[in-house]
Amino acid sequence: MFGLKLIPVLVATVAFYLVGFLWYGVIFMNMWMASAGYTEADFEGASPAWMALGPVISLLSVIGIAKVLQWTNAASVSDAVQRILIVWVAFGLTMALYGLAYSPAHSFNLFFIDASHVLVGWLLAGIILTVMK
Repeated sequence: MFGLKLIPVLVATVAFYLVGFLWYGVIFMNMWMASAGYTEADFEGASPAWMALGPVISLLSVIGIAKVLQWTNAASVSDAVQRILIVWVAFGLTMALYGLAYSPAHSFNLFFIDASHVLVGWLLAGIILTVMK
């Protein structure tokens, strides 16, 4: 798969998805719902089929991280962390800033939750990919 080892990619994908579950479903759930203006009633009757996108999004992110680590010859966990931090500042952080800049609420809470989810998820994925290479 794109010159990558399948098992490390799958393990990193599961780890990244679990970070998302913890971020949005456990640790920051109440803050996220309040900041986004959602209530539990908003989710009643919603199709669970949309949840299937979560693992796909995680997989695509992990493939991207894996390719960056491969292209830049990240040989150690330290190398991987440095590369991921650069990619996060260039892409992850900047994508999270769109919500802060352009949503009517300009919510720093949502920005923090989204940006930190991507940072922690990508770092964990990168560490797993490097250790399992």
